[in-house]
Amino acid sequence: MYFIISLIIINQGMDFYIEGFLDQLKLGLPLHLCDFSSFSILIYLLTKKRDFFIFAFFFGIAGAGMAILTPDTEYGFPAVAYIQHQIGHTAIILGVSYAIVIDNQRPYIRDVSKALLYATFLLFVMYGVNYLLGPPANYWFIVEKPFGQNIYAFMRPEPFHVFDIWLLAIVVCYLIYLPYYLKDRKLK
Repeated sequence: MYFIISLIIINQGMDFYIEGFLDQLKLGLPLHLCDFSSFSILIYLLTKKRDFFIFAFFFGIAGAGMAILTPDTEYGFPAVAYIQHQIGHTAIILGVSYAIVIDNQRPYIRDVSKALLYATFLLFVMYGVNYLLGPPANYWFIVEKPFGQNIYAFMRPEPFHVFDIWLLAIVVCYLIYLPYYLKDRKLK
């Protein structure tokens, strides 16, 4: 557990230093969805408050999983930015896995709507944050789609892609919950 906590803190510090200090402060703030997932699993690991696990479960698995499969880094392996990107997102999944295996945490059907409610509220907040910070701030990729070949390539042009992101979040959250639904149904 402490290894995962350390990994998350070190990765967040490196992100802030590389993007915020060396580039622009407004680019390095820990405000991406995966940052929220990192902090959620970090807070869960320290406090065992279930709501933080729920957020990290749905958006950590979905967001970090997509980020690992389709990284938005300019260079691939062995570039330091790529390795750090992969380690940071893997730490989220490790934290969620720890909570599931060691703490016996799991989501329930009511948790899907709870997680979506949290994310919807934060989506509006992040829209305001991006507006206040101005270009080139693009947290949650609300202003423009991320660099590279990823799921956003199939979405409508900006700003309409935000609706596609929200619909995708609903579908993905229910898909992530599906194994638990099938398991519960089988046990009944």
